[in-house]
Amino acid sequence: MKNARLFIILGVFVFLTAIIVLCSTVFTLNTVEIGWLSTTKVLSGTTNSKLIESAELKKGESIFLLDKQHYKQNLEKNNPYLKVINLEIKFPNKLKVTVVEREELYALKVVNTKSSSGYSYVYLDYDLKVLKITDSQVLPNQQNPAILTIQNLNYSVNDFSAGEFTNMPVAEMLTSIGSMLSSTGYTNTLTKALLKTVDVNFDVSTTINIQTTYGLNLKLINATENTSQKMLKALSVYEYYHNSHPEINAGDITVFEQNGEIRATGPNVN
Repeated sequence: MKNARLFIILGVFVFLTAIIVLCSTVFTLNTVEIGWLSTTKVLSGTTNSKLIESAELKKGESIFLLDKQHYKQNLEKNNPYLKVINLEIKFPNKLKVTVVEREELYALKVVNTKSSSGYSYVYLDYDLKVLKITDSQVLPNQQNPAILTIQNLNYSVNDFSAGEFTNMPVAEMLTSIGSMLSSTGYTNTLTKALLKTVDVNFDVSTTINIQTTYGLNLKLINATENTSQKMLKALSVYEYYHNSHPEINAGDITVFEQNGEIRATGPNVN
């Protein structure tokens, strides 16, 4: 009985201590710091104070009660080109937000009946997040992302919203291609210098045709299966032609799977 009373008293003490700590101004959010892990281009004119404001943080909130996921969503929704890597609480009253600027990979061509051309372009990053939407024609000029078209899937501009992630049946293939480009050193400027167009023919044996600025086309057969491996094979064969046979700047590098092995064919070398 005596021990039970002791436990009750101890429990009340711990509870009251927790309440005091949570309500203490020492542990209420006072400072928010933005830490960049990348250079900025699109966001170069956006100040850290504007970014912090867009998170809709509640100053004075206990750091023990911060909903970090909610604030991350606010930051990324209100700033489409922003990617939050980490939110870290620094005691007693500081929050550090580590971020990078997202890179453009695709410009998806979609129907827009209100546009003078009848089309809009949805800018997507490597995670297929919608960065922006424009009615202006996007040209494959090595400064813009690859022009992406998807056959047999009818999308309009109304299906997309800046700051949101896409949910397309071809999403896994497109992110796999982006992941392989990134892991082999093709990011941002280099990717734009490499890719002109990406055409996805979505059907039972989906084929992806990638036109490069060099002139060679990368053709992935049955691209829904082993997309990353097929893209890696296509890039390695492309590098072979580009480095060892620069005179060959046209034709298809066709990648397919045969007997469980990823294979490729390309233009004949004399």
